[in-house]
Amino acid sequence: MLHRSTPLAPVSRPATKLGTRHIDTKVSKPSFPEISKGPTAYYASLVDSGALRSDPHQKTTVALLQDLYDGLQGYTPPPIQEIEVDPDRVRPTHEHKGKDDMLSPDFAYQKSEESVMTKVMSWFSGKSAKKEVLQQTGPRGLYLYGDVGTGKTMVMDLFYNSNQISRKRRVHFHAFMQDVHRRVHQLRTEKDVTYDPLPIIATELINEAWLLCFDELQVTDITDAMILRRLFDELFKRGMVMVTTSNRHPDELYQNGIQRASFLPTIALLKERCHVHSLNSGIDYRKQEMERLSVYYAPLNNATHHHVDAVFKKLTEGRTIAPRSLTFLGRTLEIPEAADGVAKIPFQQICGEPHSAADYLEVVNSFHTIVLTDIPRMTLIHRNEARRFITFIDTMYENKTKLLISAETDLQNLFTGNEGEGSGYGAGERLLMDDLKLSTEHLKSSIFTGSEEVFAFQRAVSRLVEMQSLQWLGDDLKAALASRVL
Repeated sequence: MLHRSTPLAPVSRPATKLGTRHIDTKVSKPSFPEISKGPTAYYASLVDSGALRSDPHQKTTVALLQDLYDGLQGYTPPPIQEIEVDPDRVRPTHEHKGKDDMLSPDFAYQKSEESVMTKVMSWFSGKSAKKEVLQQTGPRGLYLYGDVGTGKTMVMDLFYNSNQISRKRRVHFHAFMQDVHRRVHQLRTEKDVTYDPLPIIATELINEAWLLCFDELQVTDITDAMILRRLFDELFKRGMVMVTTSNRHPDELYQNGIQRASFLPTIALLKERCHVHSLNSGIDYRKQEMERLSVYYAPLNNATHHHVDAVFKKLTEGRTIAPRSLTFLGRTLEIPEAADGVAKIPFQQICGEPHSAADYLEVVNSFHTIVLTDIPRMTLIHRNEARRFITFIDTMYENKTKLLISAETDLQNLFTGNEGEGSGYGAGERLLMDDLKLSTEHLKSSIFTGSEEVFAFQRAVSRLVEMQSLQWLGDDLKAALASRVL
């Protein structure tokens, strides 16, 4: 299955000496005996062993995580207590099923003319039942933010692996939201729930794990923004302790997004329930002293095409190359060239067409190595393609997929946010503007200006750099690349 109802296990990372994303984050116990003492001793042991370089910003952050680690000793959320509420406050939400369900996997493929805002607000405006959960007060968590490559995920993983708590979950935030969407869809379609499902889902999540560690928290979608407003409130009521990483301060989440005022209570809640701490040191460890082989080829000319084809041939040597169909959630995704765990996919097919994060997860679950070809230079008029590309890169990165790329221009210039602004709006954008009664003053919203895409692309660039490292590349791809270099 594409989605899992059980907590997702953390993703293993390649081991390097770069100060970030290099700790094996599997749930299994690491080999360092100091782990039982908490993240501070664990970090020190990694520095002493040479696996990490000591960084003052990271040490300060680890000390905060140690404080939280100590504060969690003996803590368990009390049993969920409910109180009766006025039945007049219980208002059923609109019922949408199947492909009309905006949280179903098929919604991303719809071009409905219904009001996006009306749909979102109506789904989560009602009470879930005639009972509400009493507020629980747990230890304050940590919200870690900073530039790409500063070690946010690494220190969070130290904390996660140090904790012997059984009900814990470490997950990329995008995957977490996909899980929430799946649960909502399941309640709507299989259990015929017509009221706000988020309290039910919050109880499910807390029963599975009350310590939640999110990697790369970001909010760029109006649906997610409205879900989080209710979901985080319900989770914190039930005693959740959160540790999360993000590239942005909470005040900058969903910045300039449509109806952002409705999301502001979520920001206030995050700052109330989490200590906010910056890791910015000006150092991107992913880009420092990393021995690498190039897996990114530009420009798109005969030499590049020949090189990429030769590497793909080497990777699939002795195996039959043929189209492959991936069928899931009632849809079929065609892969034009594949051989066992290796796939070659044109950019236009995987990012130019409407695909969701669920589609990309299915692709990376099916192939350990992907050759992504013919990536164009993207401006703001390609915002949809840019969003899909970033999501695809994030999904491959989180699942340690090996990647080879051919593109129109070099990596740093692949996406720019300063061309095409205010022009080239497609039918979807124009419909959304009319639907939400937006004037030209709203064109500065991130959904139209691409500010979120530019920011997220910076992270994608850093990740693509790391994905070229020898520590990341598998033996087969290294051998194929080396054969072309020689």
